[in-house]
Amino acid sequence: MLKIVTWLIRAAWLLPATAGADQQPAKGKLLVATEQVVGELFAQTVVLLLHYDETGAIGLVVNRPTDVEPPELLADDDALSAYRGTLFWGGPVQMNALRVLLRTDTPPEGALEIVDSVHQLPLDGGLNDLPMDASLLRLFIGYAGWSAGQLDRELHRGDWRVVPASVELVFAEDPGMLWKRMTPVREYRAAVQELGLSTLRNQSVRRSRAP
Repeated sequence: MLKIVTWLIRAAWLLPATAGADQQPAKGKLLVATEQVVGELFAQTVVLLLHYDETGAIGLVVNRPTDVEPPELLADDDALSAYRGTLFWGGPVQMNALRVLLRTDTPPEGALEIVDSVHQLPLDGGLNDLPMDASLLRLFIGYAGWSAGQLDRELHRGDWRVVPASVELVFAEDPGMLWKRMTPVREYRAAVQELGLSTLRNQSVRRSRAP
């Protein structure tokens, strides 16, 4: 009986620690914007963290596909002419830089594993010899960046929920619906309503400033 009680006490301590670890930011975690996040940049976004430590954080918005085909913007890379997909908006930082995620269990040399079967690729060698399939290769213009302590403050404020990433989420077949899928119904309704109000306020300000 004493052994059972001791085991239960240890389990009670271990379970909260495990749950807490899942909710801590780290490479390979997803940041899901809450209803508190408004504005055109990060409202209703899902961000894959590529890097997180005391110096800051870097991530890619994985649910904002654009209507731009890569050859239109990156015509100097011959490999992109065969790519069957669109560019993703990765974030507002360095909009002139391309970042690449590859879905594979056999990554090429130099690839950085972000989460199981999801790797970030260096672009030193270009995109030759890579699968030009949008289900395996995602191209991002720009990235999301946080200075030291900035993301921690946003998390404390309740701007983001942290959840473990997976290859199925990062390479979702319907990326535009990913945020809705990962957001509770009540929070989703509140966020949509707040985003609508924010848009109306911005339009009102523009009209009032118009000559």
